[in-house]
Amino acid sequence: MTDDHTEEATILSVSNRMAFLTAVQFLTRIPVQGAMNGTAEFYYAALRKSVVFFPLVGACIGLATAMVMMVASTVFSPWIAVSIAVGLEAWLTGAFHEDAFADTWDALGGGWTREQVLEIMKDSRLGTYGTIALVLGVGTRIAATTELVASDFYWAVLSIIAASTLGRIAILVMMSTTSPITDRDSQAKDVAGTQSGNTLLVGASIACLGWIGWFAARPGVAFIGLLASALILFWFRRKIIARVGGTTGDLLGCSAFLIQLAILIASTWGLSHA
Repeated sequence: MTDDHTEEATILSVSNRMAFLTAVQFLTRIPVQGAMNGTAEFYYAALRKSVVFFPLVGACIGLATAMVMMVASTVFSPWIAVSIAVGLEAWLTGAFHEDAFADTWDALGGGWTREQVLEIMKDSRLGTYGTIALVLGVGTRIAATTELVASDFYWAVLSIIAASTLGRIAILVMMSTTSPITDRDSQAKDVAGTQSGNTLLVGASIACLGWIGWFAARPGVAFIGLLASALILFWFRRKIIARVGGTTGDLLGCSAFLIQLAILIASTWGLSHA
């Protein structure tokens, strides 16, 4: 009980500013002064509190991607402009979610047992399943975004920002509904297991500017996109529970990439069905 009270007191001592900076430090390559200062206990407390800001950081990442795309579009064709924007986003985030996406499908595709799945997921080498998934995932994202840019520039900007925001909201959905696996030391076990539905609601509200414009522009398409995303996340959650019994950092990152891709595809579908 004493340890629990001490831990809660440490979390409460973390300011919202520090929690936001920790989220930026965790999800991007941006060096944030002061985010890593203090004890290990304080850092983990800041990381736990920072989760609520993941969608807001996602919105900022999406905005940066959209701005790069807009500038590049003044010089290059939509295909090249989008490729540059996606590439710079991968640099900005350290390809955080792309790596998780590839590792996840490497493990789920190549592992027969739970132990094999977890072992492959920890392996830094990329296998056939992960390579195919990464090529198809990034390629489809570029293709979908290119079609958006070529057809409706304003809708493309809204969709890029919304996809990035909702991808990080998906992480909160997974954290608040699915327990991390307990027999493996990881940040996911220490951080994800402490989140609740309240974190999800607050996080989605804080980042509402990242997705509300997209929803308001074409509510019918947005509803279909959110419904499809919910079904994909439900399927993915059932799959990982059946295979490994819970979440890991890679599985959380994969969920973000999946939903980001689903939103872009839905937005592209909406061009001809809205």
